[in-house]
Amino acid sequence: MKHTNPARLLAVLAGVIPLLAGCSQQTLSSAGHDAQNDATIVSRETQRAARNAQPQVAKLRLGARVTAALEAADIHGVRVDAGEDAVSLHGTVDSADKKARAGRIARETLGPDKRVRNLLQVAL
Repeated sequence: MKHTNPARLLAVLAGVIPLLAGCSQQTLSSAGHDAQNDATIVSRETQRAARNAQPQVAKLRLGARVTAALEAADIHGVRVDAGEDAVSLHGTVDSADKKARAGRIARETLGPDKRVRNLLQVAL
């Protein structure tokens, strides 16, 4: 399915229409062909950008899910770095129990197919 960017198409048409007065049929045909090519290129590049962004969006969702679960459990100040198949917990917590709870919450939030690296430090 082909998607065209309406704003881009309108911009192209707005630039082309005033120029069309008094133009030959060949020029009109060429301008229409160019506009269609531009729309095709924009559509293709938009789809490519969306595909390329998907892994990054997945990592952001992963990190956000763990961060929200930790905050809901009253574990604050933990930085969650997410990769494609794992998260790393960074920062300092005030007890070994809170460090263990943070790791357990992250694992429960992610499920068995993701890894958790608990790099939290316990404040002295």
